[in-house]
Amino acid sequence: MKIERNFLERIKRELNREQERVVLEGDGPCLVLAGPGSGKTRTIVYRVAYLIYKGVSPYNILLLTFTNHSAKEMLNRVMNLLQNKVDVLGGTFHHVGNRILRRYIKELGYRDNYNILDREDSKDLIIDILEETTEEPISSEIIQDVISYKINTGKNWEEALMEKAPHIPIDIVLKVKERYDALKHNLNVLDYDDLLFLWYKLLLERENIRRILDDQFQYILVDEYQDTNWLQGEIIRLLRINNKNILVVGDDAQSIYSFRGATIENMINFPKVFENTKIFYLMDNYRSTPEIAELANEVIKNNKIQYYKEIKALARSGPKPKLVWAMDENEEASFIAELIKELHKEGIPYREIGVLFRSNYQSMVLQMELTRRGIPFEVRGGLRFFEQAHIKDMLSLLKVLYNPLDQISSQRFFRLFSGIGRAYSKKLSEIIAESRNFERIFTISLTARALDGIRDIKNIWDGIKKLQWERNISEVLNYFYKNYYADYLRRHYEDYYERSKDVEQLIILAERYDELEKFLSDLSLYTYGGEKIFEDKEENDVLVLSTIHQAKGLEWEVVFIMRLINGEFPSHKSMDKNLEEERRLFYVAITRAKRELYVTTLLTRSNKSFSSFSKPSIFIEEINRKRLFEEWIAKEVYPSLRGY
Repeated sequence: MKIERNFLERIKRELNREQERVVLEGDGPCLVLAGPGSGKTRTIVYRVAYLIYKGVSPYNILLLTFTNHSAKEMLNRVMNLLQNKVDVLGGTFHHVGNRILRRYIKELGYRDNYNILDREDSKDLIIDILEETTEEPISSEIIQDVISYKINTGKNWEEALMEKAPHIPIDIVLKVKERYDALKHNLNVLDYDDLLFLWYKLLLERENIRRILDDQFQYILVDEYQDTNWLQGEIIRLLRINNKNILVVGDDAQSIYSFRGATIENMINFPKVFENTKIFYLMDNYRSTPEIAELANEVIKNNKIQYYKEIKALARSGPKPKLVWAMDENEEASFIAELIKELHKEGIPYREIGVLFRSNYQSMVLQMELTRRGIPFEVRGGLRFFEQAHIKDMLSLLKVLYNPLDQISSQRFFRLFSGIGRAYSKKLSEIIAESRNFERIFTISLTARALDGIRDIKNIWDGIKKLQWERNISEVLNYFYKNYYADYLRRHYEDYYERSKDVEQLIILAERYDELEKFLSDLSLYTYGGEKIFEDKEENDVLVLSTIHQAKGLEWEVVFIMRLINGEFPSHKSMDKNLEEERRLFYVAITRAKRELYVTTLLTRSNKSFSSFSKPSIFIEEINRKRLFEEWIAKEVYPSLRGY
């Protein structure tokens, strides 16, 4: 194999001392604590290359990563280092699990030519089972989420249901799960979770297979270990009962995916699971200024469950992070938009600016303000606010009221109700369009299946008629939400709390309008404007709006973190039991910034028909903000700030 002769010298030249130690001393159980911007990918690449340089066969190395793209990129870099093809098995746990199962799944009574169900295929199967099992209107997506959560976290059914869907009877879930597993076996198909669970089952129940894999994978490396779940941790434990060469890389301070089943305990307990663990600290930060790094260190030190450490910035000094006080959501949005425009005039490309928020609904006012000012942007990791299904559901009612001929909107609205499917919703829409009279649908003969749905629609209609709906737009939305759609969200979406906050923001926005036509026109023009940004293939200089969860691993020259008030960040749901993860989320957001950081907080907060004073986030109050921030009052920086 043609390998650069001075490879060891290259390691010393291109890595810092702690990175070099990981590469050269990474035998046995090793925990690498890698802070943000610390060069962990480079360290893993050199470790794999060094093993091969030492004479370890690529066949005997397993590399587990958060995405398949990451593994491919790392192994390409190994190949470039060694100037030769590298046949290392690398990829996500699911990718590797599939490779293992293709070889050994017959041991569990399955055929090896199985197909893998995507999420939609799996959902369709569960829909069929639900129709056979119960007449209750239970969401197939919620059932999917509960089953997946139970499998990946190792919790019992009672715990999984209590955390994810306390309103669903356990006997129904168990019946669906039993039938679902039987159908998959008969059809010779696996779902995404089976790729992990059956791999785990192989290791647990087939000692001969476990030993074969233990022998094959002489060295196992795992990236982003803080994002692994209980099941993945168990797979690693079972693969290393005999051979102890396991090197995991991650940062407990960036463990933010518990809602997906990830657990920080895998990192915290690693030295207990694997005796004589060596711990390495990659704390040199090549991304942020010392001022930003100091703020991040001060924030995260308030967590109790962690490895205590501090990142050290190697970049030159920069401006202090800014803490900006805005009167309300409108002033916050206007301030951010105004400053972004100013930064762009000073030469900072839009693509080098990121605006981060805890939840998608918090960006709605800003999205409209950016559109009004003509600032190009994209929303990462999700739809724009008004493109989301639950927002389109709410707006479908208004569109039908305004234009009975709009059969697209009326069909969407009718399908929200029990017993009304595609065919029947089409029939109802045609009746309204032909008669121009919504109440005509209450006079036709009904199928027994649609009876409850039509009754619910009539109750909604009777209530709305009393509200003078042409002018009381927010009241119409609020009435529909409280009297029907809130329960619909709870039954159909596991993340109904977040969706309910979106709906609340929509109702608040509607309060500014007293003409339905103006409201719908503004929203349509806004959405159209957003689509134009996406369709312009040559325009890539766009501002990025993102939830913090979607921004992990990314970086920008300038970062804004919005809405640092209690109840929003940290979120209302997390003020008690998940406060430490919320603090880790703030830490992740801070460390996305290279040179400039702006954190905004509000003095007042809108709650549908009234405003209330808000409290600054506990994450701001518990640190020495006078030392760590330069504090601005938005209206003093830009006296002409306005809402719209």
